Amino acid sequence: MDISQLNKAQLVEEAYDFAWNNNRSIEVCYAMAVAAARELGGVEVANSNDGNSSKGFAPTLTFVFDDSTSVYIMYSGVYVVG
Repeated sequence: MDISQLNKAQLVEEAYDFAWNNNRSIEVCYAMAVAAARELGGVEVANSNDGNSSKGFAPTLTFVFDDSTSVYIMYSGVYVVG
């Protein structure tokens, strides 16, 4: 895969998948995706822990990027929105 052709949301998905395909734990996969989103300048616009009395250790996060793409990062995977 030529990552130079991917948008920022797809790069976050690729970070998760790369870790998964290299036998990393799901915790590492999640952390890699979150780190990639932040490194790519993503703005966190939603967090499932916000206003939730039972806060999870790996909340679902939504990031929006300056290339008009966005991504949901969940413990179980990454989903490109646009």
